Amino acid sequence: MPRLFVRLLSVLALWVAAVPAQADVTLRLSFAYLDAAAGASAAPTLTVSDLLGNQPLQVAIAPDPANPAVPVASVILPEAVFSGPYARLRLAVADLRLPPGDSKSGEGIRFAFELVLRRPMLADVVDIKVPVVTSSRKQAMKPYMDLPQIAEELPARFFLAQQWMSLYQADAASVAASPQSFALQRLVSRAIADFAIRMADLEAGAVLILPAVELRDTLALYWDGMPDGRAIHLRAYADARTILWLDLARTETLLRTARRGGTPAPAACAEARSLLDFFEFHSPDASESAKVDSMFPNPGTLAGYIAGRRIDFGVICTRFSL
Repeated sequence: MPRLFVRLLSVLALWVAAVPAQADVTLRLSFAYLDAAAGASAAPTLTVSDLLGNQPLQVAIAPDPANPAVPVASVILPEAVFSGPYARLRLAVADLRLPPGDSKSGEGIRFAFELVLRRPMLADVVDIKVPVVTSSRKQAMKPYMDLPQIAEELPARFFLAQQWMSLYQADAASVAASPQSFALQRLVSRAIADFAIRMADLEAGAVLILPAVELRDTLALYWDGMPDGRAIHLRAYADARTILWLDLARTETLLRTARRGGTPAPAACAEARSLLDFFEFHSPDASESAKVDSMFPNPGTLAGYIAGRRIDFGVICTRFSL
């Protein structure tokens, strides 16, 4: 009996070590004009919503001590924001404006996006740079509508394209009256969709930037009379929105590690269980469920895949359960 008790204590210690206590995370977004010679300071408002747990989150905006012309929005993310290995946030930016002198400087710029934060990979501070457009001229946006050569530039182009989309947003009645008159909006919306899917395709990192549901509505509006283009871009939007569910496949790798036994096995089981719990509890939106099911062709549904991995978990990890 004492030998069994010592073994149980050692397994418990390994399991606790696999899920260490985490400190709060600070999310910082800095808003700097694309052209430093703009001679003005951006003045955004930012609303951050916790999409998984509905935790209240307060945003503080203050000048960057190193560059007072750059406002920095900061929000403290307590551990309660994280549901197992993830937090998912919606960030809505408003009240950005072009520098004085531009023909559209009187119009507020609004856009939104989502962030998925992978808890095990996060540092204590997450910094995101949001460049702010300085011109509404079509020539100014052209260099930023193509995919960049360097992947690190993708988020900047995603944010910029959304701002130009806001500046040139049209109402549904105007588009319906003259659907062929909105080539610029189709160009920008296509770029946003392209940037979103390329960001989602990057190797998994601590921060995943996703398009908000507004992009779906924008694509449906401007591409309504062009069914082929509409289908292509809406598919790219759906791919980007649902990329997180591919993380679930990591359970297979973790369970193979656990099957081999040894010191890493309890931690692998703990992480596999955390992933299964998260994806079972947080189902995709109804509008995205069919897309997610198609990502698991064997057995053909998300629920079926989770059920299969639960069985594997029970067979492999029972010996590590307390």
